[in-house]
Amino acid sequence: MRASKLSNYHRRLIYRKTFTVSCIDEVHMEMDSKCKYVLIIQDFHTGEPIDMLISRRSEITHPYFSGIPISERRQVKYLISDMYNPYLEYVNKYFPNAVSVVDSFHVSQWINNAITNYIRELIRDLRKEIGAIKDDLEAQGKKPYEIKNALKLPSDKLYLLQKKRWLVTKNQKNVNYQYETFYDRHFNCQMNTYRYEDLLFKYYPKLKDLRNLKERYITFNSRNAGNPEQASIELDELIKFYAACGEPIFINFSQLLKRFRQPIINSFIMMTKIVSGDKHNSRLSNGPMESLNRKAKDLKRLCRGFSNFEHLRNRFLFAARTNPALDGKDA
Repeated sequence: MRASKLSNYHRRLIYRKTFTVSCIDEVHMEMDSKCKYVLIIQDFHTGEPIDMLISRRSEITHPYFSGIPISERRQVKYLISDMYNPYLEYVNKYFPNAVSVVDSFHVSQWINNAITNYIRELIRDLRKEIGAIKDDLEAQGKKPYEIKNALKLPSDKLYLLQKKRWLVTKNQKNVNYQYETFYDRHFNCQMNTYRYEDLLFKYYPKLKDLRNLKERYITFNSRNAGNPEQASIELDELIKFYAACGEPIFINFSQLLKRFRQPIINSFIMMTKIVSGDKHNSRLSNGPMESLNRKAKDLKRLCRGFSNFEHLRNRFLFAARTNPALDGKDA
């Protein structure tokens, strides 16, 4: 289908009603070469999908958004997305009265991904070390129990990095610390959360430093909802702190915070949401979008895939909207 026809087809739904806060995100569907990532647009207030586009590529999104009357686009005040630059540029291109909002989850996810990659490097290096030690001992004709004893310490380290790294990446307030012990077959003794943590940080004290640095941002992100002015002050202090902390991961993170400073601050703005007819205030975020993404993936799985995008779009909108009318007219 040509892009012009596709944009006209999609445009029917967006006129259904005015929306002032919009969430956008892509979902990996891999239908064909033209439909690898579909783009979902959501109304933040109601949580309902506004539309689904066959691709996030500019040849699809540009005619779609530019084809919306300017009077409609001027009513959009906030556009919430991740840190994907083309999404952030939609504000300047299509929505003259809107500001960009970076979803707070994706900022925290950036930290966790960086720490996880660092731990993977430790695991890779440790496996090489274990392999070299084992080859050397076997070449010396050492017996199996002697090799096992020699590998105990690196084996313990590997076990902790593989099985207990969540003690570093998980938000500390969400870690379920347990005093009760249970038998651990690897260590051949009674263990609990505190003992695992003590051993992990004993062998890798830098991981404790990385977790503490991460927790500073998590703490910052959990307060000042509805107070973007104070969040702005604290974020500037955090950027300076990370820039001088000496840890490469968080020096890079300070540059990321500086680059997306204003969209991050905008995420502390509170807006009204409607859930099951009840109204409540909530921070601007793409949280509601995650459930929509799951619905699209579940639909693909339950239907054993789709070969026709229009079929997928109609099924998705019919399932995810309270009013399933697809022609832009309210029932």
